[in-house]
Amino acid sequence: MYKIKIDKFRLDSGERYCIVTNKETGIPLYYPNLYITTQFRNNGHALATIESKAVNITIFYRFLEKNDIDIETRILKGIFLSGGEIDSLVSYLGALSELRNNINVGLGHVSKKTLRNRINSILSYTTWLVDELLQYDSSRYKTSFSKMIKAIEVRRPRNHDNKNSEDNQNKTLKDDSVVCLMKLIDPQSPSNPFKPDVRNRNAIIIMILIELGIRRGELLNIKIEDINFQKKRICIRRRADEVSDPRLNQPLVKTLSRELPLSEELASRLMEYIIHDRKLYLKGKSEFLFLTYKNGPCQGKPLSISGYQKIISKISMSDRLLRGFSGHKLRHTWNYDFSRFMDSQNQSERKQEVMREKLMGWKEGSGTAATYNRRFIEEQADEASIRLQKILGRKGGGNTND
Repeated sequence: MYKIKIDKFRLDSGERYCIVTNKETGIPLYYPNLYITTQFRNNGHALATIESKAVNITIFYRFLEKNDIDIETRILKGIFLSGGEIDSLVSYLGALSELRNNINVGLGHVSKKTLRNRINSILSYTTWLVDELLQYDSSRYKTSFSKMIKAIEVRRPRNHDNKNSEDNQNKTLKDDSVVCLMKLIDPQSPSNPFKPDVRNRNAIIIMILIELGIRRGELLNIKIEDINFQKKRICIRRRADEVSDPRLNQPLVKTLSRELPLSEELASRLMEYIIHDRKLYLKGKSEFLFLTYKNGPCQGKPLSISGYQKIISKISMSDRLLRGFSGHKLRHTWNYDFSRFMDSQNQSERKQEVMREKLMGWKEGSGTAATYNRRFIEEQADEASIRLQKILGRKGGGNTND
């Protein structure tokens, strides 16, 4: 039905990139790709950002295709989208797209945040496109174009800052959920949702996330050479555009490279996994720690992001206490547990912050710690509020006069 799609590929240099193409002809769309390349790739933006812009622009061009609108020709003639076309566009942008795996599938519409993001991307693109096409003649159509932009902006959902919403504040796992998770992933557990051959690998993946609090990309980037079993340490390294990584959708390390200590048990489990489990599925040479076990052409290759997500998804569906579970929640949980432990050791806030930044791979003074430490801060605030209420209550307890 739709001719417009995204092609993702890997260059000889190892760089992953994507372009918007006409799948019938195989020809890339000139202006969308010029925009993505000059405005994002050449300015050093991450592939995830580039792909997000490409997705939104592809959805826009699919709308134009469906409604038989040649946007470049229209702009050259000074004819912009009408009010009715803008209404149809916003409605189209608000619908689910097969280009992305959307979470909000219940009503068949994307979230307001996603819709706003799509509209913003299209506003930026059309503004650039008008400047690119009209060049020095843009002032002739400035009024008409501004009118169209305003018409789109008024239909854009408001930006409600929900950083302090209940959902965002409670990103950690409760203690009973952690206990449930540990019992569930035990390879000997009768309730373990995985096939016997992958249970040990999956259990070690969860153990690493729990004990080290690292990100998904950091986990999937680990190579055997990164582990020093003698010193019981593991190195988290940045490997953007890794030539030896066959994964087209390459997992990336967003944080700084760093060394982390391994517990005795985790180091032992990793050693056993490498010696006994991993070698059974290794095909050719693969330096990455976690491999794909499933029969087929991908067996023995590094575990993919989608493979990792299937593991997480199966866990989240295995028990009511784990509904909404994600690997990233374990990063938040690690930070909460770290705060509780440091507080019990009477460590100063400044020392806690420095240690946390080092272990999490954050730049010194970045302020990221506050995002991951929200639950602990809220609990401290609640405790302080209760103590204050008791003090104020005692002060006013003997005074019954209005």
